[in-house]
This record gives sequence, structure tokens and C-alpha cells, in this order.
Amino acid sequence: AELAVKTIHVVSAADPNLPFLLEDASRSDTLLNAEGSEYVRVGQDTRLDNRVVDLRTPANMAIFTVQSGVCALFREILMSKGFQEIHTPKLIAGTS
Repeated sequence: AELAVKTIHVVSAADPNLPFLLEDASRSDTLLNAEGSEYVRVGQDTRLDNRVVDLRTPANMAIFTVQSGVCALFREILMSKGFQEIHTPKLIAGTS
């Protein structure tokens, strides 16, 4: 079944401006420290306060790609040796 939207009401609009640009967060220290550099430096506090945006930088994405590959390799090897992956319920709520 398809939906035919007649009206839509925005309860809370998101700010269209990101706290920093991915290009600014992706620049190397070499470029940032170059004499006469006019690039914007994104501080650690800004990155941590806006972690959702920071995780999309090429460096972080590369880390996730390697991490995913390593986990997949370990999973494949263990499965081929007869191990079974289980997911136990959380006994204590919250981050751990």
C-alpha cells in the first residue's frame, strides 16, 4: 500500500548548518600548521560534542572499514572451526 501525504507539520526543525564541515575536520596537521594557512581548525571538544558528524570523516570511516574486516575475518575463522556466536541479554542497563 502506498501513502499519499496531504499535509506535514514540523514540530522541531533541525539546524541546517553543521557545527563544522567534514573537509575542515579531515585536514592534516601539516596543512593546518603551514605558514599562511587560512584553514579552520576543528578542536577536540567540538569533535566530541558532535561525534555523530565527526564519525563521518574519511579517517574514521577507514578505521571502521578495517575494524569491520578484522571482525568478519575472526567470525569466519571461528565459525569454520565450529564455534557458535551467541548474544546474551544485558543484565545491567546503561553503557558498558
